[in-house]
Amino acid sequence: MRRELTEWQLLDMWEAGHRQAPPARALLLAAAVAPSGATVADLPLAELKALQLDLRERSFGTVLPCVTDCPGCGESLEVSVMTDELRAPGQRKAPGDGPELGTLHAEGCKVTYRALTGRDLLAVHGASGKVRRTLLRRCVVGSEPADSDLPDVVLEALAERLADHDPGADTVLSLTCPHCRHAWTAALDVAEHLWAEVEAYARRLLYEVHALARAYGWSEADVLAVSPLRRQFYLGAATG
Repeated sequence: MRRELTEWQLLDMWEAGHRQAPPARALLLAAAVAPSGATVADLPLAELKALQLDLRERSFGTVLPCVTDCPGCGESLEVSVMTDELRAPGQRKAPGDGPELGTLHAEGCKVTYRALTGRDLLAVHGASGKVRRTLLRRCVVGSEPADSDLPDVVLEALAERLADHDPGADTVLSLTCPHCRHAWTAALDVAEHLWAEVEAYARRLLYEVHALARAYGWSEADVLAVSPLRRQFYLGAATG
């Protein structure tokens, strides 16, 4: 771990998000490195992902190891992705600058819209019914003529605009199998990938606390005050 995220902070983050839904965990990860006072729930998805990548780089480095199965031959593949490859091109706004609005003209309607945010995903998590329509409707800031029930064709036109309005919101990798040469695209959920790493590290760290407390009678604070390198030595000595 790098110094920017202490082990205490990581354990607190893991404990806070352990039983939360994925959208809530995504916000928790982004908030760990967001500027003071920023409301991460209202940031566009690409900005949230940028913060999550910042946290990933500070905590675990710039290389993300991924595993996937080739849909062509079924072979399991290990793929390494650099964090810079996952960032949206261009300079992102500073969090807190406010939403950037777009305008759509379709089917006689003028629709003013914004990008999807973490709050939107949190609001529909676990919902049943027309979740996609609900998400799209949440992006509508205003419409002319005023209509609370925009036609599906207008909302679908809006869906096509959102990818360009918030480039980088979705992470899609282009992959080619080295065995059968099958090419395909695969989605990568940066927040869930990072959360899995946080959880694995937290559980490993708690095991070390348990083992050293049992061997030497140390408290959790005592164990975490010892550097990871020295901790490994004591673990080896206790079990050797």
